[in-house]
Parts: sequence; structure tokens; C-alpha cells
Amino acid sequence: MVEYVTSFNKLIHSPRLFGCYNCHFEEVVDKVKRISHYLIFTIIIIFLLPSSQSSAQDTIESKLHLYIERYIEEQRIPGAAVSIVENDKVIYSESFGKTGGNELEVTPDTPFLLGSISKSFTALAVLKLAEEGMIGLEDPIKKHLPSFTLKDKKAASKITIKQLLTQTSGFSTYKGMTISDLGSNEPDAIQTNIQLLSDTKLTETPGTKHQYSNANYSILAALIEEVSGRSYADFMDKRVFKPLGMNHAAADMERATDRGYQSGYQSWFGFPVKSKVPYDNGGAPYGYIAASSNDMVHYLKALIDGNTKKLVNEELLNLAFSPHVKTGESRYYGFGWRITDPDSDNEMIWHSGSTPDSRTDLFFYPESKWGAVILTNKEHILEEAALIHFRNGIISIMNGEEPMDVDAYKPTVQIAITLLLLILAGNFIRILLNYKSIKEIEYRRMNIALGIIMVLLAIILIPLLIFFSSSPWHSITLFAADIALLTVFLTVLLFVNGALLLVTRRKMKNA
Repeated sequence: MVEYVTSFNKLIHSPRLFGCYNCHFEEVVDKVKRISHYLIFTIIIIFLLPSSQSSAQDTIESKLHLYIERYIEEQRIPGAAVSIVENDKVIYSESFGKTGGNELEVTPDTPFLLGSISKSFTALAVLKLAEEGMIGLEDPIKKHLPSFTLKDKKAASKITIKQLLTQTSGFSTYKGMTISDLGSNEPDAIQTNIQLLSDTKLTETPGTKHQYSNANYSILAALIEEVSGRSYADFMDKRVFKPLGMNHAAADMERATDRGYQSGYQSWFGFPVKSKVPYDNGGAPYGYIAASSNDMVHYLKALIDGNTKKLVNEELLNLAFSPHVKTGESRYYGFGWRITDPDSDNEMIWHSGSTPDSRTDLFFYPESKWGAVILTNKEHILEEAALIHFRNGIISIMNGEEPMDVDAYKPTVQIAITLLLLILAGNFIRILLNYKSIKEIEYRRMNIALGIIMVLLAIILIPLLIFFSSSPWHSITLFAADIALLTVFLTVLLFVNGALLLVTRRKMKNA
């Protein structure tokens, strides 16, 4: 279009146009026709371009909507909200389904639990204290939180605020989970959690290794309370949520409930079951902040724009988004944020999150200035990968590419355990039915070995699951409730089958 407009301008300002008295009439007519053609073509282009852009935008929005609806249906997610922001404008925002609890319709103002996205808010609160000169990021945590202690007092004195922010303090993932999801509604739940860490032994020297742990952000919340003189929930309300315009966000049970929070769903064999897991006041700093889709849109806009009035000064904001420690091939950790492909045109700043009854994702691209938030109210540890694929699908659509299909969840592990349970239950019944005529059963030596193996498996099965998942049993029962229950049944049936085989051996000897 620029070329045509330029040509038109040259033609209009030609010294020979109309001012040439020696021109033939036909030449003048020809020039008029040419000018008319340029005018008509230019007008058509001007009118068609916005229409074309609008059509392209409609196509993207339509693809997004169909893709999101299909994902929600195939994954059996009861309630969800998805919003996409580009250049300070909301280009897509939709809510789907129902909440848990009272089964209310999900709206853009319905709060969801954010899971570990909460860590970015805790980090922001800490940076606000640093901006005001109340703390230094390199300060030892004990300088501002003298009550903090560990089994190794010397190690405790070396942990800095920055190490807690970057998850390099030495606390293990497992230890963080032991104080997570405890369901406390007490106002001092955060301080209680810090006391539970007092006999902890660090698994790494502070500052040497990244270990993702909820313990780090629990300690940071205690720091916020100590330095500000306010409760964590009150500080977040007044200093973080209010400036960002997050009117339905909350960091404790009372406020979250008042602002519309409803519990979500746990997944059993892929099907949603209303959750009875309580809100955890002590978990707000690392996972239990509640916020709506509209709240997160305000947050996204501030992040994409680098709004220093609503967030913190540019220097501290850059520190938050800096790749402080490597956690994967092209993945790093900042202050409560993950960074993929830093210092490139494709740099993505993001964090996902989960609680026992919610799964979320938040990401944005600083270079192209767009991002999205995905909030869902159903969770299972084995279904978490689906949301990552779903996020990548949204990114593909926004880039004009075909999205990858997200396969419907298949509870393969649960079905396999169930089949094993049926076999063991059948064997148990068979032995009981034949117990009185045990003398007639042909005995084989391998039965004694099989009986011992079954009893041993029953004893070590749950400890093995804890070891290989690196999760305490309490966490397994919350994030994989169906597998936990099936494992208990499996343990019982293994033990009784093994015990019956051993008892059968002794009875046959007596016979």
C-alpha cells in the first residue's frame, strides 16, 4: 500500500500535470484516469486492511476457543478461566463450567487457588521491602528474623534472603512438602510452619544448589510479617493486590471465602470428585493465594509493561526476571519465576502451580509483549503434563501454527493396580474356600517363597512409593488420592495373601 500512495503523491505533484498547456486533451484525460485508479485502489486497500486484520484476529480467537473447549471437555475439567493479554489489551478472555463447593458458575471474577504462582507474589512483596530499604537481598535471614533456626545453627546463620528467593538455601523439596497443605485456618499458621523447620538438617550447603522447596517461601513470608509488623495476608492485600487492582485476590481463608473462593476437585481415575481438602493459611506464600482471571489480567499487564509504579523499581524487577540459577537445558530460576531461553527473542517468563484441587499456569513473552493465564479447578499429579502441552498449544495458535493435540487422560496406572487387586482378591477368596480341605491341596515349595515375598512387599510398598516419588505420604494422598487408596488396598491384600500362604504351609505340615 505504501508504494501505491508514494506513486500517487509523485503523480499529484508532477509539474506537467494540468499545468502543461501544450498537452493534448487525451493526455490530460489519461492522467485523470490514472489518478482515479490510484484513488480507488488506495481506498480499497485502506478499507480492506482493517477488515483483513479483524478477520485474522477472529480466526485466531475462534481457534483458541475451540481448542480450549476441547481440552476442558477431554480432560474432564469442571471449571476453568483463560485470558490472553497482548500490548496492554485483553485479546481473549473466557470462563467455563462450575466451581466445587456450591457449584457456582465460573466467571472472570471467580477466584482459583494459584498454586506455586503464589511464589511470584511473595517475591514481589519481599522486593517491595528491599525497595524501601527495610532489608537487603544479601542479608542473612536471621538478621531480620532472629527466631529462625535449624538443627545446624551455623548453617542457619548463612542462609541469605536471595538464596531463599532463588531456592538455593539448602532446603530439600521433600522437607518443604512436609510443612505443605496442612489445612490450618489459624492466623499464625506461617509462624507455626517455620517452627516445624527448627530441627531440619539442610541437604546442601546454602548457595550451592537449586532445590525447589516450599520451605523457602514460607520463611520469606515469616520475614515479611516480622519486618512489616503485619500479617502476611494483610501486607499482600494492602501492598500488592490493591496497587495491582486485584480486587478478588486473597492470602488467607477468611478473605478468600468472602471474595468468592470455592474449593475445586480432585481427580479419581480421571473423573472430578469434589475436594474436601481445606484451605491452608500457612500455604498462602507458596501456593494458596486465591485470585480470579480478571485479577491475573491486571497482574499480567503490569508484568508485560514492566510497570514500576505497580510493581517495584526497574533494577529490582530486572533482578526478579534474571536467570540466577540454571535448572534445565535452557531453563533458569529467578525470584519466584522460571525463565526459558533468556536473553533471546523467544525468552519466556513463567510459572505453573498446583494445589490438591487446582492447576494453573502463567506466562509472558517480554519481547513480543503478550502472555496468558490458565486457571483450572481439578488436579492429579499424573495429569499435570497435559496442562503443559495445552499451554504450548495456545502458544502455537498465537504464533499462527497448528496446535498439538492434548490426548485425553488415561488412568493406566490406576487400572493396572486395580487389575492386580482383583487377582489378589480372587486368590484370597480361593484359599479361604479351600481352607478346610487344605490337606487335599497339592503344595509346592515355591509357595513359601511367594508368601514371604508378598509379606515383604506389603511392608515396604508405601515406603518405596514415598522414596521414588520424593514426596511424603501426606502429599501423595492429596495429589494422587486414588493411587494412595489403591496402594493401601494393595498393601493389605499382599499381606493377607502372603500370610495365608505361610499359614497353609504350617497346616499342611501338621496334617
